[in-house]
Amino acid sequence: MRIRELKSELIKRLALFDNPALEARVLLSHFLSLSTSELITRDSENVPPEKEEMILSALNKRLTGLPMAYITGEKEFFGYLFEVNEDVLIPQPDTEILVESALSMLKERSSVLDICTGSGAIITAIKAERADVDAHFSDISEKALIVAIKNFERITGEKSDARAGDLFEPWHHMKFDMITANAPYVTKAWYESVSIEVKKEPPLALLDEEEDGLGIITRIIEQAPLFLKKEGRLILEADYRQHGKIRRLLKEHGFSSIGTEKDLAQLERVSYGILI
Repeated sequence: MRIRELKSELIKRLALFDNPALEARVLLSHFLSLSTSELITRDSENVPPEKEEMILSALNKRLTGLPMAYITGEKEFFGYLFEVNEDVLIPQPDTEILVESALSMLKERSSVLDICTGSGAIITAIKAERADVDAHFSDISEKALIVAIKNFERITGEKSDARAGDLFEPWHHMKFDMITANAPYVTKAWYESVSIEVKKEPPLALLDEEEDGLGIITRIIEQAPLFLKKEGRLILEADYRQHGKIRRLLKEHGFSSIGTEKDLAQLERVSYGILI
């Protein structure tokens, strides 16, 4: 089958998605190792049978709702290409707001701890942009941590200080200039209405047991003062419906200069505070 014929078949079968042409192009480009322009200029070439089989297998996975990033094994975030698999959440553009906030608050030679690190996207992007940062990260999932370490060391070119454990458990007796976290905050009620694609991502990294989704974030805010230096920054991502309570919690636990940044949809996405 020629490239253009396979592309046409893919578009037809991917019609249930918002942009089937883009979906088809991503699959072809990834498995044939061709750029978008090459897919056009070389569309009369035959697709090797083994490649065609791989693409059709990937198509069937996509039709089950498996996110494209899990199929290709990669996702761009903050201008860097991250490895992802089904052990980690797929980095989203809105989380770039957290990275931008962190970079704007960093002082020279700051120590930064990223907890609930997942793919390592946040701490890796921070370190890649600021080589002087002393970076540390952890996750309760050892499988996720394997992915994060690979991403951090490949993108930054440096060895990582990565530890497995629940929140601050691996970091006893250490203090940092900044702590960042994109912790689980989706409630069980909200989870019922999320897309099939989101439900393919690891629930451990998404779901919080409390009715308001703030069980883990509350623990982070309560414990963070023990692990922050004076005037240290805490930066948290959450749903827009949660930031009013997050700001109150930050104030109750000794933080000042509290603020919130909005995402691309102009919804509250990231809250922060400075430890007094």
